[in-house]
Parts: sequence; C-alpha cells; structure tokens
Amino acid sequence: MAITNYGELKTNVADWLNRSDLTSVIPTFIDGVHSKLNRDLRVRQMVQRATASVDAEYSALPADFLEIRDIRLNTDPVRSLEAISSEQQNQERQRFGNTSGKPKYFTIVGETVQLFPTPDTTYTMELAYYEKIPDLSSDSDTNWLLTKEPLIYVYGALVHSAPYLKDDERTVVWQTLYRDLFNGLVEENEKSRFGGTTPRMRHRSF
Repeated sequence: MAITNYGELKTNVADWLNRSDLTSVIPTFIDGVHSKLNRDLRVRQMVQRATASVDAEYSALPADFLEIRDIRLNTDPVRSLEAISSEQQNQERQRFGNTSGKPKYFTIVGETVQLFPTPDTTYTMELAYYEKIPDLSSDSDTNWLLTKEPLIYVYGALVHSAPYLKDDERTVVWQTLYRDLFNGLVEENEKSRFGGTTPRMRHRSF
C-alpha cells in the first residue's frame, strides 16, 4: 500500500509485524527511528536558514535546530564566523578580557550561540543549520522524508520492534534494508553536492 501520512505508516508497520499485541506500541517504534534519523541523517532537505538581530554575547538558537553549518554577519563586507570550542573561547576571553567588538568567533552552548567578541552594536546574524525532521503525531501528518522515502520509517520501526520480537530472524533483514535506504539518501546528497562524483564517506546506521 502507498504510504502518504502517519496513519498509513502505522498501518503498514502493523501489517509487517502481523501481531495484534503490538499495535499500541507501534508509535513508540516509529518515534525511535525518527529520533535516530534526527541524530544521524544530514542531507540538503534538512538545511534551513534563519536571521536574527544580535547585540549580546548569547543568542537563542532556532527551536528546530540540530547542527550548525555556518554563521555569518550580514555586514559590509559579510563576515563568516569561525567555530571554536568553549575552551578556546574561554582562553580568548582570558587573553583579551570580556571585550566588545564585531564578533569573529562562535561557540554552540546548549540551546544558544555564544559570540566573541561580544557584539558592540546590533548585527544581523544569518545561520545555516540542519533542522529537525518534522514530527509525526496526528494520522494526517506527513513530512518530506516520509514522502521521499517512506520505507526508511517502516524498516527502522521494525528494527526498533526487536526487543518485543526477541529472536525474530527478520530483524537482520530489516536492519540491512534500513541501512541500504539510509546510505542511499546520504550518497544521493553527496552526489548533488559534488556534481555526480561521490567521495568516500563513513555511514552512520544501525
């Protein structure tokens, strides 16, 4: 059957499992693979841009933030900020003091971005970042990944059912199918970035 929304996804997983006692926990299996994909997958469909006015050392990151790609100040000329660790930023502050000026470095601290030097005026900061894959909760919900590759959700949910299935021999097959789909998404993304030439890469999967 075609899978176009969350309700159809749950039905499809239930058909694969063919066990009536697992119906109530199927959403948990789907949540498991959804969380794993947010941790592991980084493709162009997840790239988002956002702008914010910054005038302090710390600024909040977008609510759907997963991972930074780059940050720049929309000044003339545009300044790309350099990522440094918290330790490096502390060293800079010890060396120069809590000085203010046009920011040059950034550090991700929890749900915020920390700038150094502290902005001496209000700047427009532009972030390019990987956003979370939109959640699925209502039966009518969908997202770009479910539309593009619905079976990655199916096989991933089936893998997450393994603790309930015990020694079900199908788990190895589902892991392989999930891994193939995941790697296919990564390779497609790399080809789009490098004009059809796929560089060597390390895949994260089950």
